[in-house]
Amino acid sequence: MLGQEAGGEVEPIGKRNRVAVSILGEEYIIRSDAETDHVKELAESVDKRMRTALRMNPRLSRGQAAILVCLSLADDLKKARRRYEELMSLVEDVR
Repeated sequence: MLGQEAGGEVEPIGKRNRVAVSILGEEYIIRSDAETDHVKELAESVDKRMRTALRMNPRLSRGQAAILVCLSLADDLKKARRRYEELMSLVEDVR
């Protein structure tokens, strides 16, 4: 899990890794208890989505592209949760 900001400070959560990632050519240091490769994969996914959004509409600002990517990721998460609930319901029906 990535660290959560609270009042400008990162709350301690488990063993913390510092991972350098690049999104749209800007470097970020991410503190996380997740595996380094996992954090890098997440950053690569965000970078790819940001680049796609900007390529599809070059007039978007980086901030606008970030909001669109966040909405897309939130939609993916909601659909995955819904699918998970459906699958869990099927499992319960089988029991």
